[in-house]
Amino acid sequence: MRTAEPPAPLTPAARRSPRGLGRLCRTELLLFLREPAAVFFTLVFPMAMLLFLGVAYGTESSDGVRYIDEYVAHIVVTVAINLGVLGVAVNIAECRVSGVLRRYRLAPAPMWWFWLSQVVVGLLMFALAVCALLAVVAAAYGVVLASPAAFALAVLVGLAFTFATGVLLGSLDLSARGVQITGTGLFFVLFLGSGAAVPRDSFPDWLRTLTAFNPMSPVVDASVDAYLGRSMVSELPGLALVLAAAAALVLTARSKSTWEGNR
Repeated sequence: MRTAEPPAPLTPAARRSPRGLGRLCRTELLLFLREPAAVFFTLVFPMAMLLFLGVAYGTESSDGVRYIDEYVAHIVVTVAINLGVLGVAVNIAECRVSGVLRRYRLAPAPMWWFWLSQVVVGLLMFALAVCALLAVVAAAYGVVLASPAAFALAVLVGLAFTFATGVLLGSLDLSARGVQITGTGLFFVLFLGSGAAVPRDSFPDWLRTLTAFNPMSPVVDASVDAYLGRSMVSELPGLALVLAAAAALVLTARSKSTWEGNR
């Protein structure tokens, strides 16, 4: 549970100064780092998956593509799902339930600072996790990353959707425990059903057709294609729909969600 007190109300001068926003981001980052589970599943768990699967299947290849080269993109998307659906959702829920969010709203600072701080901390931890993963892959197997710009585009679309999902889930009138349980279930749906755990090519036809509607499926497919240097033009319509869905989730959270519950 989130036990640290929120930052002291900012003065009107701090409201106009970017230093106030910087202090808020620093506070949120420290709170994140004080959560062992959050740090483990963001930094340690993906690395453990990479090393375990790399030792077991890393040098195996199919159609000239090593298994590890395809799975790097899968793990990056897994980190994005974890940060958004679990990290952001649980943090917002704990702020809402404990009354911290109410105090943010009463502070002489724009409320969008709080939301921006969540994005900044999430992106920072995501970048740290991805850099660590790529460093290990580079040392052990060599990094492919044939199309960095296209890869970044696919991953950022996935981040937008998972963060939007986390914002909506965390703002619902549920207890923090309820949000955590719901988020865990949703994480596995997005993780297993998108092909991030097991490539969808190995699914039976009926399951491949069903999981095509998973919002993270085009993100996984596009990130794999970009990482390997293949064209991801066929995934662009799917990515556009995922981005539109992310915008719809944010608007829903803003207009209909309970921000100041007392659970």
